[in-house]
Amino acid sequence: MKMTRSNKNSTVLGAVRAVVIGAVCGAVLCAGLLALFAFGFVKASYIPQFAINPIIIAVSAFSAFAAGFFAAKVSKKNGLLFGAISGLLLFVLFLLAGVIVFHGAPVLTTLTRLAVMVLAGAIGGLLSVSKKSKIK
Repeated sequence: MKMTRSNKNSTVLGAVRAVVIGAVCGAVLCAGLLALFAFGFVKASYIPQFAINPIIIAVSAFSAFAAGFFAAKVSKKNGLLFGAISGLLLFVLFLLAGVIVFHGAPVLTTLTRLAVMVLAGAIGGLLSVSKKSKIK
């Protein structure tokens, strides 16, 4: 079957739609988790400073995993690719928000967060499309 221009456009738009929906779902989940942790930090009497960064990385990874999972669920194909791209898009959103709020250059942990989020998004996307459905 020959690909026409409209088929290519619909394929690209479907891919962009899946990645954006996945990234938005991941961002909403991240905001909710960060709100829960902030509430927990306020209620706790003592929070060790060294524990904050790993918690942020874990929340970012879980959010990127969910973003990749939802992106691949929407597209129903190319889970590894769409998951990694949605994790990357989510990272870029977090990076832009951090640069806007803090008016500073990114630090070394940013590279760690980039790698973790892209990898978690790819794993989420891969698990989403490789999940076997039940036979009725």
